[in-house]
Amino acid sequence: MKFIYQKLFLVLFILSGCSKFDEVGLPDFEVSTTSSTFKKGTPVEFTFNGNPQLISVYTGETGRDYAYKDGRVMDISSLNLSFNSAVTNSATSNLQTGMFSLLVSTDFNGDYSNITSVENATWTDVTSRLSKLEANTNATSSAATPAAGIALTDLRVAGKPFFIAFKYNIRQQSIYGVWKIWTFQAFSLTATGSAGTQVLGNMTTTAFRVVQKNPEIISRTTATTTALTLQHADLTLNPAAAEIPTQNWLITQGFTNTNKIDYGPDLAIPIQGGTSAVEKKNYTYTFANAGKYKVYFVAANENTKDRKEVVRSIELTITE
Repeated sequence: MKFIYQKLFLVLFILSGCSKFDEVGLPDFEVSTTSSTFKKGTPVEFTFNGNPQLISVYTGETGRDYAYKDGRVMDISSLNLSFNSAVTNSATSNLQTGMFSLLVSTDFNGDYSNITSVENATWTDVTSRLSKLEANTNATSSAATPAAGIALTDLRVAGKPFFIAFKYNIRQQSIYGVWKIWTFQAFSLTATGSAGTQVLGNMTTTAFRVVQKNPEIISRTTATTTALTLQHADLTLNPAAAEIPTQNWLITQGFTNTNKIDYGPDLAIPIQGGTSAVEKKNYTYTFANAGKYKVYFVAANENTKDRKEVVRSIELTITE
């Protein structure tokens, strides 16, 4: 019986020791600087006191701001589209009008495989917002959009994707005249909000799809990373196409971030990780831009079961 009690005592002692071993202490940590004002481009030295296992810093700059450590969401106040365009004609007279239109939809189902899905969507015509109405011009033109872009803010619907389409309407050549060719470049959809201006899509990042009403007509409408082209079939190869009414569409991907942009959490810069054997007593950082910054240092002790941390902050003014 005595042996059993001794064994039980030993187990309790071991468990007690393990419990103490697993316990994590609050870090002892302080940080200071020699001044609260520094010039941009000049290294700022932060002096540490204490010996935490882990140290990281949020500098207060965009993307490294402690206030957004749980996530940064920008509310979009304005949405603008810009592009350059040129119109060329295959004849000098008897030209078709009303061939081109710029459209926006928030209920297109994203099925680019057939024209029915496109026609079933509700499309708002914003051609009149262009600075030059290419639909009515008979001459080569460029810079179709105003310098500030076409405002599309009012057409957004919360929770709905946002599609932009370049529509090419072709009618019988013998009745309505010769068709024209449109070329678009420098496509850019930008959003402006509390965090500044963000490009939502450009020529290389936006996925454009070609949709044809009569796919049996070999259209020359194309979308590349450098240009969007609305062009009818080659009538030397397919003369009958001149008398077949048809449509070609260039439609963007569905933009889902036209109301809010979620950038995810701002991230800290790791300074120290491990034990006091690699303890750092200072840290130097250089601010590239003038402004007021609240710099946060997070010091922590942790093991596999627990983590404890303290946060220290210093307000700095960075001058020109």
